[in-house]
Amino acid sequence: MFGASTAAHQIEGNNTTSDWWAFEQRTGSFIPEPSGDAADSFHRWPEDMDLLAGLGFNAYRF
Repeated sequence: MFGASTAAHQIEGNNTTSDWWAFEQRTGSFIPEPSGDAADSFHRWPEDMDLLAGLGFNAYRF
């Protein structure tokens, strides 16, 4: 098997419905650099899966 893995926070981008996003934005948060726009995999996941398959990957962990 050969594949890739990721986490929602890394690839969704500007996920304002996430608890982590709310935590980052809170006044006094210890997060020095809050997340911003990312790869928008939330909307582009079919294209992302096609890209992985095109690379010969046969496994993906989200």
